[in-house]
Amino acid sequence: MKLFLYSLAISAEQATYLTKLVGKDPEDISFALIENAADVVPNSRDWLGGFRDMLQYNGYRLERVDLRNWRGKQKALHQKLASKDVIWVGGGHTYYLRWILKDTGADNSIRELVSNGKVYAGWSAGALVAGPTLRYFETMDNPDGLPEVITDGLHLTHVVPVPHLDNRDFAEDTKLANQQLEQAGYNTVLLGDTQALMIDGDAHTIL
Repeated sequence: MKLFLYSLAISAEQATYLTKLVGKDPEDISFALIENAADVVPNSRDWLGGFRDMLQYNGYRLERVDLRNWRGKQKALHQKLASKDVIWVGGGHTYYLRWILKDTGADNSIRELVSNGKVYAGWSAGALVAGPTLRYFETMDNPDGLPEVITDGLHLTHVVPVPHLDNRDFAEDTKLANQQLEQAGYNTVLLGDTQALMIDGDAHTIL
């Protein structure tokens, strides 16, 4: 598995590691951008573009894949994701994101494609869903009102990436979630807002 998981932003230096993980020149690397975690977050349009700009600044080719437009089209969605080098999943509401991934069948496609060599990249909620569980993050993202609350992650890695360690708004909840996860027997990796966890097979590197 090749994963690049982070809290909030990646620097130009960190992007060079992502580029090496893919194994192509930046201008030849295509991204499928799944930004649906922000669907239910107020005023998300104010910041979504900034995360896209950050990737474009590093030279990557981007295409937004809005899962709401792919319901009932699982085969076509799989083909779309398979045509990209990186499946990138953005931040927002963790439990809503996990639900829409299941609702559209994107979760199964992502598992299959990443196990076959595609790179998975994600920040905040997008990083969290890559792990084995979403338990204990309810104080950060209230799951009430969703059609289904799913606490299983995508199991792309056995560790739980716990983002926003040093974020003024989330640090307290992050530390509490990490403590509960450790008590439940999970392996966790705490990430500050400027850190990234790169996984390449058995190699885990914090950047």
